[in-house]
Amino acid sequence: MGKLNLYYGTVRSATESRHIMAWAKSRKDALDLVEAAMTTSEPVLGSVVGPLASLPDDVMNPGVFVEAAPAPWAS
Repeated sequence: MGKLNLYYGTVRSATESRHIMAWAKSRKDALDLVEAAMTTSEPVLGSVVGPLASLPDDVMNPGVFVEAAPAPWAS
C-alpha cells in the first residue's frame, strides 16, 4: 500500500495564475495533474508546497482542485 500526499501551491501559465490543491505521490505528479486540468497548451510553472498531509492510497485517489477563474464583470 502506498501513500498520497496533499500539495498546495500557485501555478502560472502565460495567460493565467491559479491556486491549486492536489493529492499525488510527488510534487511532479501534482504539477502534471494541474497541467492536464488546466487544459492549456502552454507550459505550467508553479510553486508547490508539501506534503501537508498523507493518506493511504486505498483511502484517497489522486486528484486536483484548481481555483476557478474569476467571473467577468457585467457591464
